[in-house]
Amino acid sequence: MFAQSLRIAFALSLTMLLGSCTLFQGRSIDRPLVYFVRNVTVMADARVPLELLESVDRRVSSAIAATRAPQGAERVVLLVKIDRLGFGEGARRRLAQADFTVTAVSVETGEPVAKGSFRVNSPTDDPRWARHALAEEIAARIRFAFSLTTPRIRKSLPPRTVSTRLASDPPPVTAQASSAPDAHAAATPSVPQPQKPVVVAVPPTPAPPPQEMAAPPVAEAPTVSPAAPPQPARRAADVGKGTPVEQGAVGTIRLRPDCDPAVTPTCPATP
Repeated sequence: MFAQSLRIAFALSLTMLLGSCTLFQGRSIDRPLVYFVRNVTVMADARVPLELLESVDRRVSSAIAATRAPQGAERVVLLVKIDRLGFGEGARRRLAQADFTVTAVSVETGEPVAKGSFRVNSPTDDPRWARHALAEEIAARIRFAFSLTTPRIRKSLPPRTVSTRLASDPPPVTAQASSAPDAHAAATPSVPQPQKPVVVAVPPTPAPPPQEMAAPPVAEAPTVSPAAPPQPARRAADVGKGTPVEQGAVGTIRLRPDCDPAVTPTCPATP
């Protein structure tokens, strides 16, 4: 009797399993599958935050872009539907929990080729990171089920700057930021301060160009004619009457009208 009941239970279980496979029109995801995944679509009802859907879509799309296309694999697109979003039970009652279904649809025929249901839990209960952590758990389960590559995280490097300051130069002086005003000072009514007179800056007058200094007057020196070369003196007897006395000749001036001592020997020297 017990053996017959066991056989009936086994037959019912096998029938239910085959019926579920026929309903899904594809095989269930119980191990990593190899497909050429081309795209992903994430959907849910209005109770699921849009931020969670966008985060899952972004992570799975990055994994698809980082995966190398396998040779001869069937091309599919993934349809991810988040069915329930809540909290766990027992020790996980404070952790977020999500139930979702992933269906792989063939690009050529449009028929589902694989389908699976999963449940994941967020590793943290911090409200700042709970949704992002849950989105990463969902994306990690999808990557494992369809053999997708985990994308590498690029480290943000500081921008490179070129400085012309030498190592021996003193450090630059930075102005300290003014402290925030006190709350008590902000509550006190402000007294209008007298306005300071506006000083208009007069543009500087350009200096006149430097004048050239006049040169001192220069007196012209008289031209000195060169002296005539010395000529041999002639005797007075050689000088005839009416003969002009040439330059350099030697002559005598007669101061006495009666006679000339140089000509008349009997003429006394004194008058």
